Amino acid sequence: MCAVLAGFQAAGLAAQQTATIDRADQPLFGEIGGPRLGQLTQGSTFPSGATRSSHTQITLEGWIFRASLRPAGQGGHPLAVDRAPAENLRDAPNGRVLAQLVEGFLVDTTERRGTWVKVRRQVWVPNSALRTPPTATAQRTATSPQPPAVSSQRPATSAQRPDSGAAADPRRGVVRRRMQLFRAPDSSAIGQLEAGTPVRITARAGGWVRIEAQAWVRENEIRASDSGILTGLSAAELRGAPDEFRGRLLRWTIQFLALQTADELRPDFQPGQRYILARGPAPEYAFVYITVPDERLAEVQRLEPLATVTVVARVLNGRSTYLANPILELVELP
Repeated sequence: MCAVLAGFQAAGLAAQQTATIDRADQPLFGEIGGPRLGQLTQGSTFPSGATRSSHTQITLEGWIFRASLRPAGQGGHPLAVDRAPAENLRDAPNGRVLAQLVEGFLVDTTERRGTWVKVRRQVWVPNSALRTPPTATAQRTATSPQPPAVSSQRPATSAQRPDSGAAADPRRGVVRRRMQLFRAPDSSAIGQLEAGTPVRITARAGGWVRIEAQAWVRENEIRASDSGILTGLSAAELRGAPDEFRGRLLRWTIQFLALQTADELRPDFQPGQRYILARGPAPEYAFVYITVPDERLAEVQRLEPLATVTVVARVLNGRSTYLANPILELVELP
């Protein structure tokens, strides 16, 4: 009887496990490998569940202003966020912000209170976003006493001991196993590297590293690039080191959403300033703001919503005030 009771108690503790977001602006996904559906506020705590592929499932629950929701009826979820580019999820009506959810984010409703609606949905977050990522041991339901753990580690050799005097170079590494390559964090895979391939680490951003690897390709498959314009820079890298890239030119492929006019509620812009609301750079699912000089306005007005275009732009700010989105200035629209 005592063993059964202990099993129920252990199961209850596992069910009550929570996850705390350790850094600001961490992404959330409806499914692993899917598009980014919002970002989480540092210090927010959520009930957690399964772990899979370096991600943990959490349950978002909080309050959204009723006017920012619309009927949806998709995927079994009755409501969707109806505010662009994103709306806040709060711990109470007019309370602390837990997350920002993009327009179209699907939710279930659990309670209504005046002009506020309490919503819920399970999503996935990278383990790197969590203060203490859940482990398989912590989530396992105890049904019987577990035998004492027996260490299978061999004694450290002189090369393994921390006092051996050999300091590892944080800029160099070796691929542990065959792995996928990504153009940007949380994007689609673009290739693979074989186990044992030496790499050089050139940048870090929220649990991801940007690498260089030595390999051979046919010369006729490479085209020259403009050394004065950055290519391949991700939005995550820009947010991670905003001062480093301020004033630099970059070439990004973006999805044009709309040409908008700034009002007094946007502290990063002058009231009346025209700017592009976009997603990118491809294949990332981040929101980007691109200010439009008067001489480029006519070109931008000819763009169709959801059009994919490549732009050359100057970095004004790597992180906007509220949502930490990059702010650029349009230089060229080919």
